[in-house]
Amino acid sequence: MEAKLYELPLFPLSVVLFPGQTLPLHIFEPRYRVMIRSCIEHDAPFGVVLLRDEPPHVPHTIGTSARVTDVRRLSDGRMNILTVGEMRFQVHNFRMSEHGYLVGEVSALPFVEDVEQSDPILRSVLRLIRRYLTLIATANEQRFNVDQLPVRPVELAVFTAIALDLPLEEKQKLLAQACISDLLKMEESLLRQETKMLQVMLSAIRPPDDGLFFLRN
Repeated sequence: MEAKLYELPLFPLSVVLFPGQTLPLHIFEPRYRVMIRSCIEHDAPFGVVLLRDEPPHVPHTIGTSARVTDVRRLSDGRMNILTVGEMRFQVHNFRMSEHGYLVGEVSALPFVEDVEQSDPILRSVLRLIRRYLTLIATANEQRFNVDQLPVRPVELAVFTAIALDLPLEEKQKLLAQACISDLLKMEESLLRQETKMLQVMLSAIRPPDDGLFFLRN
C-alpha cells in the first residue's frame, strides 16, 4: 500500500526536531510570518527540516512536523512561538509557495516498532542514558532525576535522541533511522563514546583528593 501524500509548509532550520520535542522559534521574516499565521489560523502543522551544510544548502528530506502550542505576537508583526514535534515525514518533492516559503509533498514516516520491552538493547540504552545524564549533570553542577526516564522502546529511543548532545548531521542520522532497533543500536554506540569522553573530562578537571592544586615534586 502506497503512503498517502499531502502538502506541508516547510521551515528549513539549523535544527533537528524529534517527535515530542519542544522548539521555541522567533518568527521575523515576512514569508514565515505568513506561513505561521496560516498554521495558527487553521490549527495546522508545518514541517521542520534540517538545512545541509554544503552548498546549495538544500534541506534534508526527512523531518518532523511541528504544531504551534503558544504564540506571543509583537507589535511590529514578529512572533515568538512555542512548538512541539508531532510526526516524522519524508519529503518527495519541493515547490515554492506564492509567499516565498517552501512546501513539500510529504508522506508520514513513523518508526518501525520492532523492539520488545524485554529486549537487551533496551536495558543497555536505559543504563547508558542514565549514566550519560548523570555525568552531564555533574559537569554542570546540577541534579537530574534519572528514575523518571521513559522505558517503552519508542519513547526511550526518541528521548535519547533528543538528549544526546551531537552535531546536527549526527542528529539527522538518528532521525533518519527506519527502525527503533537500528536507532537504539546507534544510540548505544554513541552513548558509550560520549560517556567515556565525559568520564575522561571530569577526571581531568576534578581536583586531587588531598586538596592540593599545585604540582607535586
